[in-house]
Amino acid sequence: MLIKLLLTLAVIIMGVLLLAKREPNAKAITPVNVPAMPSLWRRYGMRGAFLLLGLSLLGYSVWYWRDQHKVVTVTIVSPAGVLSGVYKARKGDISEAKMVTVEGVHIRFSNAERLEILED
Repeated sequence: MLIKLLLTLAVIIMGVLLLAKREPNAKAITPVNVPAMPSLWRRYGMRGAFLLLGLSLLGYSVWYWRDQHKVVTVTIVSPAGVLSGVYKARKGDISEAKMVTVEGVHIRFSNAERLEILED
């Protein structure tokens, strides 16, 4: 959640900085001998903001990938409570009506069956 807030804040700051960087059509008169130097904030601040945004996106992507590939224990309990099966599956391979176990077995289940998911 914190990463999402920081990412949103970084996008807003970059948008404000890009809008502030635009110049109106009328050019300011500058002496010929003095070259216009951008401020340190514009020079390094924008690079830092883009670097922060890139690192945030990379960090979130790696975290999401690792979370989806985590192996969990899934117990399928029938509505009568008599039959139950215990399987190992990756989090990303579990959907509403089916799952794929670590061994590659495709399992479909009905809406009446209950899933219990335990992280190892």
